Amino acid sequence: MLMLLLLLGVVFPVTSSMDSVQLVSFSKSRKIKNGPVMCAVDAANETKTSSLQYCLRDCARDGTCTNFNIKNSDTCDIYNYEPRMLLAMPGCENYKVH
Repeated sequence: MLMLLLLLGVVFPVTSSMDSVQLVSFSKSRKIKNGPVMCAVDAANETKTSSLQYCLRDCARDGTCTNFNIKNSDTCDIYNYEPRMLLAMPGCENYKVH
């Protein structure tokens, strides 16, 4: 599986069959352009110990994932709905699926 991690956003190719590739892109959630990166504080559908790389992969493979948090580089919160409450929190970044 291939993965390309960019500084401003993430493009993640997910192979869905032998002859097709689906691209999923992610960006950090911000309330205002160039503002602080936000963290979703609503209840996650799933929380697990995972790095950013594996959280990206799991969210990309989940057809209902809309957002995910990565906390302290080792905790992944996956959301299958659009979180309503976003706050700036040290050590936590929320990524939105596009």
